[in-house]
Amino acid sequence: MTKLKKLTQKRLFLPVFCMLLVLCVNIIYDLSQGNEFYNFFKITMTNGLLGGRIINILNRGSEVAILAIGMTLVVSASAGTDISVGSVMSLCASFCCMLVAGFGVSSVSSADEFAMPLVVGLIGALLMGCLCGAFNGALVAYLNIQPMVATLILWSAARAIGLLLCNNLIVYIRVPEFGVFGGYVGPVPTPIIIAAVCVAVTSVVLKKTAMGMYIQAVGINKKASRIAGLNSK
Repeated sequence: MTKLKKLTQKRLFLPVFCMLLVLCVNIIYDLSQGNEFYNFFKITMTNGLLGGRIINILNRGSEVAILAIGMTLVVSASAGTDISVGSVMSLCASFCCMLVAGFGVSSVSSADEFAMPLVVGLIGALLMGCLCGAFNGALVAYLNIQPMVATLILWSAARAIGLLLCNNLIVYIRVPEFGVFGGYVGPVPTPIIIAAVCVAVTSVVLKKTAMGMYIQAVGINKKASRIAGLNSK
């Protein structure tokens, strides 16, 4: 019982247990449909590309996983929730499309070539995300607004700003280099690789750097970390 108690007290126990429970439900469903018990886990190779339910879940869930990484840092530092992440992602994507398709995108909603280098669009999207994060963070740290209330502003405004940037158009970037981000690198879907890299980098930052220690220290006790010499704000 002591070993079981130690196991259940580990931070990863509950999420891993819930994941295994969901996998068991899928196995039971497959068996009820007359399929093999490993049907859910079967990975196929079609035309040189990986396929199967697990691959599809990882591929479609990659953007949510990346947002969850950012949310982990927010919760770790503020013990609050940022409800604007989906809207901010939409705004960053709109800003990227506006840059690479042509500033303003006044009359066309499709671009067959880059108006600006792709790297400019990517950096622009990242800077837009940083700007939104700084805005939300300033409201929480300096004005002492509850995080969920503070992020309600961009939750409602960011998507509208994104539409204004693209002149209320859905902008399509029909350039092969841009399509790689939603395509494949070899047999593996690109979004899975991007999400895996983000998880690895964040894990290193949290476990091996001073910044990771600061984030967790402020999240555990803001006053104690300030007294210890950290700039909590």
